[in-house]
Amino acid sequence: YNMRYIVLFLFASLLQLRLDPSLQQNLLHTLNATVVRDTTTTCPYGALLYNVTSQIRSILSNVSLDNLGVGRPGHCGGVNWTRVAYLNMTDLNQTCPANWTLVTYPGNSGTTLRACQRKNGASCDVAYYSVKGQRYTQICGRIVGNLYGQTEAFNSYVTKSAVSINSYYLDGMDITRGNPRQQVWSFASSTSRMTLAYICPCSNRSLNIPTTNVPTFVGSNYFCDCGAPPYTTEPAGKHYYSHIMWSGTDCPPDSTCCSFNTPPWFWRVLPNSTTDDIEVRQCANNVVTDENIDAIIVEVYIK
Repeated sequence: YNMRYIVLFLFASLLQLRLDPSLQQNLLHTLNATVVRDTTTTCPYGALLYNVTSQIRSILSNVSLDNLGVGRPGHCGGVNWTRVAYLNMTDLNQTCPANWTLVTYPGNSGTTLRACQRKNGASCDVAYYSVKGQRYTQICGRIVGNLYGQTEAFNSYVTKSAVSINSYYLDGMDITRGNPRQQVWSFASSTSRMTLAYICPCSNRSLNIPTTNVPTFVGSNYFCDCGAPPYTTEPAGKHYYSHIMWSGTDCPPDSTCCSFNTPPWFWRVLPNSTTDDIEVRQCANNVVTDENIDAIIVEVYIK
């Protein structure tokens, strides 16, 4: 054994764990599998390695996903979560799902940002994720990204041009399960704070936006974000990288969108256990050059 390599491995594992919380259980399994082999009398560092790995195992066995930045306090906590969807376009090795397309655009300080957009016109473009037959009763996750162009929240539903979950009832993204589709969580996006049909229901409280602006099959299971400060109607064909959508930050003072359902993480308990596969969809009622979502991170967990 080379103790330097062992220490570097443990340090790298913990660092990666912080960056990717879903590796918690994998690291535990690795340590469990190696601890017997590493404590044999033929290894001069066996006792030290045993103590180190035992302490790490103890910490990981008692830590919750909340403490690792996955889920907000009181939600999505505990262990035994299985990640079924993961997209992180800040990782140059990652690619977009087949039905989405890669876009790159300039960010702050000369950086280049990578994201995934829908490919088609008025549509919902789907990324499919199998749960591989695993039964679950809870779903937790998040989607974050940037706004592109002029999005209009639930306008398609309000104007009755698309009222079904199978159509583009929102400008934004949603997570569904099963066939027929059942809504899990919706991520609506708006660039207007003044037009009732286009506005986030949680935005500009002085307008008294009717609850009928939200589809009945969505209910209260959604986030909505005005993604283009200063939160007025913005021109089409522009990436708004200065604001992170559905992050729970940078809301105007008369909006409750940053506190409504406490984004960025959602969590739902289902009425019955299921093995339904998961869909993540990008939706809009206009062409891609007019409005879109730059999806940067997508995470969905079940248990």
